Amino acid sequence: MNHPEQMVSMISAMTHDRVIGAMGGGIPWHLPRDVSHFRKYTDNKHMLLGRKTFDEMSGWFSTQTPLVLTSQQDYRPGIGARVGSVAEAIEFVQTSGAGELVVSGGAQVYASALPFADRLVLTIVDATVEGVAYFPDFRATATWETVSEGHFAADQDNRFAMTFITLDRVRDAGNT
Repeated sequence: MNHPEQMVSMISAMTHDRVIGAMGGGIPWHLPRDVSHFRKYTDNKHMLLGRKTFDEMSGWFSTQTPLVLTSQQDYRPGIGARVGSVAEAIEFVQTSGAGELVVSGGAQVYASALPFADRLVLTIVDATVEGVAYFPDFRATATWETVSEGHFAADQDNRFAMTFITLDRVRDAGNT
């Protein structure tokens, strides 16, 4: 159970069939609107990422504190810290006094963190692409309530239409 003042959120862009990663690594689209949304949400927050995702985002972190989830005991990220589990990342954030841990990928990290998630901040990309990495089937694991939703048409800068949706986990009164 999470500390009452702390939230675990997960942020991801995905297709309707939950594709998040392309063959060869990275995401299968470039959408400046989504990048801006991602940066705004993660600003000044601790981010949990797998080692490969962290490496793909090299040079990206400015105000965020990356926590790199890896089993490699001797791994030392150039920025942030190494953690060995989602629970360790949550404890790290609690100890630091931060209010939120934002899980930012990849697929294995999302799957490991989903049981801890209080909020999902998703960009649903209106595209059909070949994928090798998928966001976990979150609707099969819990009940989620839509907190906000906004649709954006494709334009000259954003090849695909997208929907930003924020979902909060519904917890029964005995399981808060």
